Amino acid sequence: MLVDARDDFDFRDGGCYLNHTGRRKYLQAFVQRMSEEIQDDNGEKQPRWNILMQQVKAYKQFVYNPSHQYQPYRIR
Repeated sequence: MLVDARDDFDFRDGGCYLNHTGRRKYLQAFVQRMSEEIQDDNGEKQPRWNILMQQVKAYKQFVYNPSHQYQPYRIR
């Protein structure tokens, strides 16, 4: 399902907004993309959701305790 400029957007009040079908298409594509498995830093395959959550937790730990090293995930 591709988002179509004519069918999936509303142009009003000087702006461009996703309408109901556009939001549904976008969210379906987003969930599908985040569910895809990719290799993490340890070479294991995990859904993007998991890697994102691990990064959020690691960054939060770093913010509260800067002595913890924060190693960002590198997209290859």
